[in-house]
Formats: sequence, C-alpha cells, structure tokens
Amino acid sequence: MGPRLRHLIVVLPGIGGSVLRTPGGAARWDGHRRQLAAAALHPARLGLDEHPELTPVGLLPDIRLAGPFVLPGYDRLVRRIERTFHQVRVDTAGTGRPDPRADLLLFPYDFRLGTEAAAERLAAELAPRLAGLTTAGRRRRVVVVAHSMGGLVARHWLGPLGGAPDCAALITLGTPHRGAPKALDLLVNGVRIGPARFDAVTGVLRGWPSVYELLPRYPAVGAPEGGARYPYQLTDGVPADFPARAKAAFGVHAEIERAWTELAGRPELPDLVPVFGRGHATPQRAVPTPAGLLVTKDAAEWLPNGHWHGDGTVPAISAVPPDLGEQPSRWRATPDRHLELPSSATVPDLLLNYAADSLQAVRGDTPDRPWLGLDLDEAVLAGTPTPVTVTLHGAAADERTALRIRARAEDGSGGTDWIDCARTGDTAWRASVPPLPPGAHRVVAEAVGVPGADRLRCADVLGAVRAEAP
Repeated sequence: MGPRLRHLIVVLPGIGGSVLRTPGGAARWDGHRRQLAAAALHPARLGLDEHPELTPVGLLPDIRLAGPFVLPGYDRLVRRIERTFHQVRVDTAGTGRPDPRADLLLFPYDFRLGTEAAAERLAAELAPRLAGLTTAGRRRRVVVVAHSMGGLVARHWLGPLGGAPDCAALITLGTPHRGAPKALDLLVNGVRIGPARFDAVTGVLRGWPSVYELLPRYPAVGAPEGGARYPYQLTDGVPADFPARAKAAFGVHAEIERAWTELAGRPELPDLVPVFGRGHATPQRAVPTPAGLLVTKDAAEWLPNGHWHGDGTVPAISAVPPDLGEQPSRWRATPDRHLELPSSATVPDLLLNYAADSLQAVRGDTPDRPWLGLDLDEAVLAGTPTPVTVTLHGAAADERTALRIRARAEDGSGGTDWIDCARTGDTAWRASVPPLPPGAHRVVAEAVGVPGADRLRCADVLGAVRAEAP
C-alpha cells in the first residue's frame, strides 16, 4: 500500500491530447479511431473558422494515429499514479460536477487556441476547488504534471495569471519552453510525409495560435552570412502572415519569462522540475536554401549542448526554461522519447517527493544508467521501408554488444520478427523496418551485451500513413 497524495495533482496534456466536442456534444476529436480518421480526412472540422469554440471533455487514453500525426495518450500515466499511491480519486475538469475530494485532476483544453486561453480556463477550474480552503491550506496545494504544450499552459497560469502561491511544484515533461523547430517546419513547409503533402491539414494548423507558440524562441535559423536568426525574422519563403503571428507568439513567451523572473527568490515560487529526453535524433535547426527552408536534425553549432539532441520532437536545450538558469540539480534527464514521457516511471518517482519525506533527489542532465537513442521519424508512408538508427549512450560497446529491432501493430494485428542491426560506428547501429500497413506500430530497439547494463530497450510509436493526401 503506497502513501496518500498530499496535494491536488493536476495533469495537463500536450497538443492533440484532449478530447474535443462541439457545444452541442458532437465529437470532433476523441479517442475513437473513426472520429480521428474523420478529422484527418476533413481537417476543417478542427478549423477555427468552422468551429471557433470546442468543448474539452477528457484526455486521449492512449497513443493514437490521426492522419499524418501520432498523438499522445495519458491512461498509462493515470494508472502509474494509481498504483503508486493509496486510494487515488480521479476527476476530470469541465464535467460540471467537480469532486471536491479529488486527488488527481485531469485537465483537457482546446489545444488549438493559445496558452493564455487554456491558462485562463485552468485558473477558472481551480478557483472553486481551492476556495473552501483556509489561506494556509490553499498555499502550495497544487502539483502540476504537464506534458509538452501543457507545460506552457501551466507556466502561464502560474506566472502572468498569478497562480504561483497555490502551487508547490510544476513538473514538465518534454515541454518546449524554448520552442521546437518541428513547429517551424510544419508552419513554413507544411505537413509532409516523404513525397506526400497534406495541404488541407497544413491550412488548418496555420490558423491555430498554439502552433505558433511552439516555434523556437531561440535563434534556430542559421543565416547565410553567419550567425543565426529567430523564426519571426524570416520574411522570404514563408506565408504572408507568418512573421507577425510568430512575433506575437514570441511575445507570449516573453510575458511568461518576465513573470517567472519576478517570482525568483520569492516564497511563492513553485519548484520547477523540467523532465527531458536525451540522445534521440531531434529537429534542432533550420537553414535557408534556394529550394526553401531546410529543417534538420543536425546540432546547431552556435547553441550549447547540441550533442544532447532531444526526445525526437523537442530539443533537450529547449525543454529547460531560460529563466531556470544553469541548475542541473533541478533538471531530470531521461531516456524516454516525447510521446513516452507521460508513461515514464519518472513521474511517480517525482511525486513521491511531494507525498512524503523525499526518498531521493536523483536529478541531473544525464540519465543514471546507459540508454538507447533512436533516429526514427514520427510517421512514414505505409508500404515503404523505414530506416532506424540506434545509438548507445552512457556506456562503451564491445564485441559482445548487439542490437535488434522489431515492429508490432498497436491493435495487435501483427508485426515483424526481430531484425538484426548492422553496426555503423563504435556506438551506432542501423536497420530498416520492412513496409508496414496503415496504422500505429510500436518500434522496439533492444541491445544485449552492453557492459555494465547487459540488456537495454527503447520504444516509440510509429505511424504508417496512407499516401493519399486529404
């Protein structure tokens, strides 16, 4: 029997991780494959022109494929917390019947809108839940666990909206505090998988304020004359409204950073624990070319710690807020990839520190044991081979070390046998997954004979997408 939770734990999902319905109750984005397929085939269903207001009613349960995107899921996170702690009462925001005794609050939000709109809704949801407490009981009552974009929403509530006194800690999981070049690629170059273009999806995403707020807020664009630029400084080869919208999004981040800088040293400042993935090939920089903007996984030589790579989606340097400073004792590096971060054992381990006397504070900028890094795209075209590169981090390989990979359909319909990887360097291996049918597939890499660790595994979900663009 585990300890009881001492705080109200609030879980904020990442972009795409909330179930959305029309005000009349019609599903527009939920965990049912039929609805996700409909949204992918008819992306205007999620457009702000057609539906300026959608109602968030829950979190997506598990990792799913929706058109060209693989989406996060949160049931495994909830189950881990329920197994770790005693008699956890779970509630979902927005039901109209809040449970005042809830230990765990799931907070969905309309991820199309900017972080400010979601943060205002979060403040409105928490206010009545905290209103009946004494001043002492309310102080530091909340612990927030936020995945990806959810961390930006939480930071907006705690900083500009003044929620900090009510919060003991914010744990962010792969949050792009400094943005992600992947968003730059989507907005400038559009949604593409290989030669296939998804222009209708691109048009909808370019209307969402949230995607602009995921743009890099560090100089991620290498300039031909040397140095680097911010995305909002781009004018050539970008949509006409891109510079203005990117600059407005940059201002939202600046507002959050100013508010947190003012909190520094004050008693209401919550603990901030950024959890980030390391060692996986991740889009990190962009380079203007005659053919357009090229976003690559190469480390930007003008930025620190480029060799850390990231979680496959968010660069490691971006997952630590700029106002936190160089304090690795407050960071937590893990070997998990972006969509797997909410399911990591790291979350209940950190929550245990706030439920009882701290068991340990093992934090830092390197995972505490060797791990595998993957170079694996989020989605590929169905029916085409998928190259996979695996890198061993934190240990040296020897002649006994061997790697293999396999893929299994998430719906249990089949998969590949184990495939041996060819060694391409001292700590790198490469293989190709055979053509996969449309759907979500879990790719597992396994290393054996690793000195000091013996067997290691790493996994992520790969979406195999039909070539026909919507």
